[in-house]
Amino acid sequence: MEKHLIAEMTLEEYGRFIKESDTAIFPVGATEAYGHHLPMGSDWMVTYEVARQVAEKVNCFVAPPITYGFSEDLMCFAGTLSVSTSAIMGIYKDVLESLHRQGIKKVLFLCGHVGNIGAIDQVACDAVREYGIQCAHIDWWRFIYDINQDLTESEFPVGHAAEVGTSILQYLFPRLVVRDKMIRNEKEDKEEIPDLYVYEYFDAETPTSVLGDPFAGSSEKGEAMIMNAIKVIGRFLKEW
Repeated sequence: MEKHLIAEMTLEEYGRFIKESDTAIFPVGATEAYGHHLPMGSDWMVTYEVARQVAEKVNCFVAPPITYGFSEDLMCFAGTLSVSTSAIMGIYKDVLESLHRQGIKKVLFLCGHVGNIGAIDQVACDAVREYGIQCAHIDWWRFIYDINQDLTESEFPVGHAAEVGTSILQYLFPRLVVRDKMIRNEKEDKEEIPDLYVYEYFDAETPTSVLGDPFAGSSEKGEAMIMNAIKVIGRFLKEW
């Protein structure tokens, strides 16, 4: 079977494969509190696994994931590890440059943590200008909800460790989901101004780091969501 994960390749295998593909998926995420029922590595674990499955369909590379993100708003919960945006930008920049020097011409960031998007925007634009490398990014959790809205039923399905996240983890990593620790924490929408963001720590909204209803999640929903995502991402990469 053809290898697609760069971390699992030997240098000879990479050298052969770069003659077939010049595209890499770069999964990034975070390590942060994700309720009492989901693992703290959920963001990067999911994007890495999805990247692997997509790569097998379209025959491209998968770069090793970056497992830390800017998660300052969740530092109020045990276990969260946050890295500054400036540090993240440095890592992303160096990885992009390395991929470019190793023959990669197109990079798709699969971003599992919204706090990293600012860093991706800056680094990707700089790389396009400086190296001529093509870059794109998918904001994973917003993307997976947007293309699967018909599968959700709770009031705030894409919150945090809620219906969407729980469904996907139940499908991809069922042994890591602690079902008897699920806690529902429905978000109250108190905002009178649309798209207003107030900078505050997460415990101002939830005592558990959960926003939404994880009980609405299921492995069956997760499987349907992932299959749809693989199809959509794969189609983009084939046409890119």
